Amino acid sequence: MQMRNIAFRDMRLPRLGAMRSGGFSPALLFAGGAEGAWYDPSDLSTLFQDSAGTTPVTASGQPVGLMFDKSGNGNHATQATAAKRPIYTEGSGLAWLAFDGVDDAMVTAAIDFTGTNKMSVLAGVRKLSDAATGVMADLSADATDSDGTFAMYNSATSTVNGAGFFSQGTAIGVANATAGLVPPANAAITGLGDISGDSSIIRINGIQRANGPQDQGSGNYGNHVLNIGSRNQTSRFFNGNIYGIIIAGKMASTDEIAATEAYLAAKSGVTL
Repeated sequence: MQMRNIAFRDMRLPRLGAMRSGGFSPALLFAGGAEGAWYDPSDLSTLFQDSAGTTPVTASGQPVGLMFDKSGNGNHATQATAAKRPIYTEGSGLAWLAFDGVDDAMVTAAIDFTGTNKMSVLAGVRKLSDAATGVMADLSADATDSDGTFAMYNSATSTVNGAGFFSQGTAIGVANATAGLVPPANAAITGLGDISGDSSIIRINGIQRANGPQDQGSGNYGNHVLNIGSRNQTSRFFNGNIYGIIIAGKMASTDEIAATEAYLAAKSGVTL
């Protein structure tokens, strides 16, 4: 379902000085016109129970069929099937989308990242289990079979007690961390991809855990859908909570990464 024509709201972009003084907003990552998306489940004004956006989410325990993108790019996430919608949940001063690890998932229309070969993917999550591979964010219907993609995930094999991230041009670079996230656990997770630089980095709670140095081939990222909580709404369903996801089609600066990780950690109940 194409939702890009839904206006969210005018975003006032803070200066770097404001970020350093504690007034940080993830909107800063998009100040230069970077493509991407920012999802904030704690902001009820961005959540609707149905995919058409006619019934707002007003209380914990309600399904989410539409989540607005706050980046200004209009990359809203939807779930048309009622039984597959994650559940908006509140507790201990936090708010999140609960994904059941069975069939819950959301997806966007295609996002055009063809103008960049660098990517920053940051998420605040709670991982409940490593029993099965679960995708937090996946660019394309099947990232491993498409050029110009990325994915952030936990795995039943390669990232037990951690998390993973891969970036792919015409070849794939994989960073698997096997420490730093023993389930059940909350974390701010960062994936940084650089196709031309052959770099695929995974960070957990402000600490770099792995860097995949493999040759990623050539080209830029593609014009693909973004899957949240699954691979193509058919497999690798994430079992856990998502407190926020921020994706920018650029290599975020050191200051931006640190500030965004702190922002997502606070959203997730984590102290860095």
